[in-house]
Amino acid sequence: MIFHRQVLLLLLLLLPLNDALSAKQDYCSQGEGKTVLFLIDRTSAFDDQDKKNFANGVEVLFKQLQTGERLIIHTLTEDFSGSKKIFDACRPGCIEQGLVSGLFSQCRASRAKVDERKYRLDVLTSVKPMILTQEKYPNSEIIETIAFIMQEYEQYKPARLIIFSDMIEYSRLAKFGQLKEKNIQTLLDKLDQLGLIKPMQGVEVDVLGFGRDHSAQRHGLKAELKRNIEQFWQAYFKRARVGRFHLGRNLNL
Repeated sequence: MIFHRQVLLLLLLLLPLNDALSAKQDYCSQGEGKTVLFLIDRTSAFDDQDKKNFANGVEVLFKQLQTGERLIIHTLTEDFSGSKKIFDACRPGCIEQGLVSGLFSQCRASRAKVDERKYRLDVLTSVKPMILTQEKYPNSEIIETIAFIMQEYEQYKPARLIIFSDMIEYSRLAKFGQLKEKNIQTLLDKLDQLGLIKPMQGVEVDVLGFGRDHSAQRHGLKAELKRNIEQFWQAYFKRARVGRFHLGRNLNL
């Protein structure tokens, strides 16, 4: 037993410890390779209720995001090509390991805790201007932005898509202010033909901020229109073969 301990100690002494500690820790390697995409709608003038829902959603996201998971945050505007990436990083932390493998790991828990606090601050610093400063646009290109994002990050095989938006499309493709139930199937077929319903097999989709109109007063949607918009997005994501779809005002735990 003493001999084995001496061998282990010798191996530890031979490790390039200083280099390992000084190098930036790769937190993406600590997880299971999962990626969470977060779209933030910039086309509406959000009020205090929207801001509260958004803040609650970010808090829930923090609780759900696991060590090593990559979070990528993009804006959603009137043009999919104008979508900007405002955050991209994996959540800091070290996976639990056995005694021997833990000793050889280059991930240091004490440093990970410091980096995790900075990570939270960086996320908040990135998203705060999105909700406090307004960039109200006349149009809202949600459908093409979703297609763009899923294609842009296809190599990461996203496990989850979170969207903060009223989900009211107003673009060359569709104007949801006049969306009729009888037109939904035709619109979906058109999107399919255009290649705008990307495969999302198994992806979990959560929408928060839904239920109010696009006006500055943020009135609640009329029952028929609300039902038609819900029906469209349910059918859209069903065609995309998502694993789960939730559409509501808040992000669920």
